[in-house]
Amino acid sequence: MLAARLVRRLNKQEWSLSVAESCTGGLLSSSFTDISGASDWFSQGWVTYSNESKLSSLNVDGDTLERKGAVSHEVALQMAQGAKRAAGTQVSISITGIAGPTGGTENRPIGTVYVAVCIDESYLVRKGEFGGGDRASNKHSFTIFAMQKAIEAWDTHFGRIEQMMIDAKIEAADEAARKIALSEALASMNPDLAEWQRQVRWGEEKQVVSTVAEEERDRLALDVDWSADE
Repeated sequence: MLAARLVRRLNKQEWSLSVAESCTGGLLSSSFTDISGASDWFSQGWVTYSNESKLSSLNVDGDTLERKGAVSHEVALQMAQGAKRAAGTQVSISITGIAGPTGGTENRPIGTVYVAVCIDESYLVRKGEFGGGDRASNKHSFTIFAMQKAIEAWDTHFGRIEQMMIDAKIEAADEAARKIALSEALASMNPDLAEWQRQVRWGEEKQVVSTVAEEERDRLALDVDWSADE
């Protein structure tokens, strides 16, 4: 069900997906390709179980891998970025964790997983801790967690874009309102401005009036800007 929800989003945008897995051993890729028509949106998957495969297949940085360890925020993100880049997809998901029953430490106990999701130029990384379950249940939980985070990242990404579009429309409307307000204010200062420009003679008196008008225009513009910023 979670895979289908993400697939509907991919199809709507006509985007494709790539996956990089470690501890789940291809379970995430299998879940997606269980859906009929997967070739339309599923591009490629990697099972990079060893550190060497993460380096050679996904271009994970060796220093980062050594300093942070394979099960880390940084490596999860580099795995997802490497998959996205290598497959040429708009979306990628990575999983790296400790499924057990061995391999856990005090800082990273069995059931710890990091999931990274890249969507276009945005990304999300989340850590999950699922206790000391058995290996099969942990792999299953990690896969579900990855799908949930992918949907979360998708909705956050496109929700942000939608909000930016709304803000841009509001800003454009505000700009139009400012221009109207300024025009009305200037008209109220001198309702016969056009007639005055045709009849007035150029001279010292005109220069004084013109200067006052410019100063008043500046003051009004500042007032409007201040009001908008507030």
